[in-house]
Amino acid sequence: MNEREFRAHWPLGHRVAFRFAAVFFLLYILPFPFEKGPGIHVMAQWYSRAWHAIVAWVGSHILRLPEPITLFHGGSGDKIYDYVFLLTIAVLALFGTLLWSFVDRHKLSYPTLFHWLRVLVRYYLGSVLVFYGMIKVFHLQMPSPSLFELTEPFGAKTPMGLAWSYVGYSRAFSAFTGFAEVTAGILLFFRKTTTLGALLAAVVMLNVAVMNFTFHIPVKLYSSLLFVMAVFLVLPDANRLARVLLLNKPTQPRPRRQYLRTRWIRNTSLVIKILFIGLVVIGNAVVCFERVKTTGDQRARSPMYGIYDVTEFIRNGDTLAPLTTDGSRWRQLITDFPDHIHVKFMNDSVAYYPVAWDTTAHRLVISAGTMREKGTFQFEQASSLLKLHGMMGYDSVEIKLQQRDLESFHLINTRFRWIAEYPNNR
Repeated sequence: MNEREFRAHWPLGHRVAFRFAAVFFLLYILPFPFEKGPGIHVMAQWYSRAWHAIVAWVGSHILRLPEPITLFHGGSGDKIYDYVFLLTIAVLALFGTLLWSFVDRHKLSYPTLFHWLRVLVRYYLGSVLVFYGMIKVFHLQMPSPSLFELTEPFGAKTPMGLAWSYVGYSRAFSAFTGFAEVTAGILLFFRKTTTLGALLAAVVMLNVAVMNFTFHIPVKLYSSLLFVMAVFLVLPDANRLARVLLLNKPTQPRPRRQYLRTRWIRNTSLVIKILFIGLVVIGNAVVCFERVKTTGDQRARSPMYGIYDVTEFIRNGDTLAPLTTDGSRWRQLITDFPDHIHVKFMNDSVAYYPVAWDTTAHRLVISAGTMREKGTFQFEQASSLLKLHGMMGYDSVEIKLQQRDLESFHLINTRFRWIAEYPNNR
């Protein structure tokens, strides 16, 4: 179909599919790009709150779910809210398509609307890819395995935790996957490189979606929809790509139309485009660079950073034997972050304790939930030896610990080699 035919007449199936896609994507993508705008972001918040009320009503009165939907935000993208939201906009898009098809039944094509819908989708998809790509480039989304993870049994990991450790182990691999996403996102911001960016985005998001499905990562819906958006952007060039890549036949370049008629509108849109791309790319890079210092690889470490094995545990003057059935005697102290520690007990249970270190007074304060778990210790360190003595709950406690050599962990001690006579697969 040439450009004149494209403008003049679309097959019925194409018109119906476009109407559904237009309503669906518009409902799903909004309030982007207004959620960050000064002043306008208030309206975006109203829009989001309206959807929360609609989805909760649908779940309660239409689907009659056993429990009301109250969780709207969280780390998971596969909440009940997300499924009901997706179902709701799909149904609304279906009804919208039927009504649009009836009211506008004599319209044979929508080239201008199709162009602006693609602009909305590619800028939304590009922004998402740049955001997620940047946090991978700066090694923030999937960070290096923590000290606690090094001591955690392999079988204790969840599939999602395993995926996080797999990507997080290698900063270079994390950066590689991030650069692929950032590159795809930036290519989508430009009309001439949209097809290349969409192809790269489709490959990247297919990989992400498969990983989410197979490693039980609760972003399945979102990643799948991002993949669908990438495919949507590729579809107009599907025939041309098939001719070149599959049939080994020549094809014609896509004619370019000018949708902005006057020069001042084109100049204004160019300024807005430059500002938007700068905000998305440079803004995300700056934020991620700062986060590296607070939560990333350059974050603050515990002053006693390390893994310590308990060699002696004395409570109220009695030395406790290291019995594997004892759920109160410490086996190991893991201190990685400055604000908390992990304690492993002899029966393999683990406790997370918020703490405060005072290196001047050599004091460690454990501020746990119950009185029995709270404690104040004086600590002494000599070489690889650490000694804690003080009160924990109502008991006087003295603990002697030996710091473990972190180089003993193969995961962080194995270095890259160009030449390997034998595989180091443990």
